[in-house]
This record gives sequence, C-alpha cells and structure tokens, in this order.
Amino acid sequence: MDRRLPLFHLVAMSFAVIAGRSGASLGRARSAALLLLLLALTPASAGDRPPYPSSVVGTDFDFITESDPDTFVRLEDKGQGPAEMHDKSDRTALLVQQAFLFVAHFSDGTRVNLAIDADFDTQDSARKEALRYTPRLGKLPTALRQGVDRVVVHKGGENVTAFSDVGLIVLYADNATKRIGTHDLEETVFHESVHAAWDKAHATSAEWKSAQENDGRFVTDYARKNPKGEDLAESALFAYTLLHHPNRIPTEEAVKIARAIPNRIAFVAKLLPKDKPLHFVVDAKR
Repeated sequence: MDRRLPLFHLVAMSFAVIAGRSGASLGRARSAALLLLLLALTPASAGDRPPYPSSVVGTDFDFITESDPDTFVRLEDKGQGPAEMHDKSDRTALLVQQAFLFVAHFSDGTRVNLAIDADFDTQDSARKEALRYTPRLGKLPTALRQGVDRVVVHKGGENVTAFSDVGLIVLYADNATKRIGTHDLEETVFHESVHAAWDKAHATSAEWKSAQENDGRFVTDYARKNPKGEDLAESALFAYTLLHHPNRIPTEEAVKIARAIPNRIAFVAKLLPKDKPLHFVVDAKR
C-alpha cells in the first residue's frame, strides 16, 4: 500500500505553519521540510517497532504548554448534590454519591460540569481543586471540549491513572499533582478528552480502521497493545502537535512520527484542520 501521499501532505502543512519565520529560523524550517519530504519517499516498514512507549508519560515532549491560549472564563458554584462518581480504584463504592458541583464556562460557549469528591470537605477546598483542571480544559481545542460533558475528581489516588467514557473524564487528585510535577497534566486531559469526545464516533469507524491498516504500524507500544481502545487517543496528541505546533517536536522525532502514522495524522487533520482556529464559538450548552 502507498503511504507516501498523506505524509507529503503533512510536509506541506508543516512547512506552511513555520514558513513565516525569517533568517536562521527559516533556514531550519526549510531544512526540516526537506528532510521530511525525502523521508516521505521512503515509507516505514510495517514491521518497525513503535517509536515510543506511550504518548503522555513515555515521551519528553511538551505537547501543550502553560502559555497556550486558555478559553476558561469562570467557575460557577452549584453547591453540593448527588453525582455519578465513577471510580475504578474502588469497585465497591456507590456510583451516586454526594459531591461538590461546579460548572466551568469557556469563552467559546462550551461548558463542562465538574463533580469534586466530598472528601475535600468544604466548598472552598473543592473549588480550589476544580480550578486546577479548568485551565487544562480551557486549552483543549473546541472540537474536543464540546464533547466533554462531565469531569469527576476523586481525592487521593496517587497511582491511579485517569480514565474516561463517552462525555466523561475521571481524574485522581494526587495523580494529577504528580503529573503537574512532570508537566503532563495538560496532555493527560487532552488524551482523555479524545476518549470522551471522539472514541464513539471515530475509534471503530471504517475510515479510522483504514488509516490504521494503511499505516501498518503504531506510534506507541500502548496503542499497539490496545488498538481499538487507545490508538486514536495516542495518535491524536502527536498529530495535533505536528499540525498546530510542529516546532515543539525535534525534526528527527517528527520524522519518526510522520513515517509511522501518516494516514492517522491526515485523519486527525480533518478533525483539527491546520488552517482553521483551534478555538471557535459554538452555541452554549443549556
């Protein structure tokens, strides 16, 4: 199968993003584009191992930075009330529990409901906890955040990783603290938002399966071991960065990624077009 065309398309898009630079920076941009173009003519072998163990904790890339645009506007207190508090760390816990409830509002019209563990004791403590996640949610592309309806945060859970379902992200406060320390919380929220917003529509679609088949390999071991459940979320973070922030990944690493998953990158480019804003106004949820 010919995997060169999507990669050539990626080269053109990446060069367009960085072509506005001048001087030495422009020279490096041209060199990078040329290198990618040459590699576009040399498709990766289907038997090649994935370049990385995983996307978030298995790389040193700063895919998303603290200075990225943040659409978060305000956090509305909704008091205490019952909420579905999904918790994979305690399968015996009741699903519906009392929680501190908030609604995060964003400048593009999206809203996200947050349910914070009652073990935070006070509304003020719960609010401070919620405000750790709102900037990370605010940096998400609108196309992702509009598919996230609820975020649940449990106290504790240092070694309990986040998980998600359709419209839902579940996080553990102590694990989030650890990921803040390694600059990985933004990427964690992005990864889980892909599950919440896109998995149902795309992860088993014919077009995504075709992209997987045509690429013939995976960008991470985690995706390879979980092709149905994790490949889209793993691939999307790399694709998002190559499409919208290509300077954040060194050229030689960008080459590895582009050779591994050119068709998946082209797929994500349809969801997050390079030539359109990441944040755009939508009708506010009621």
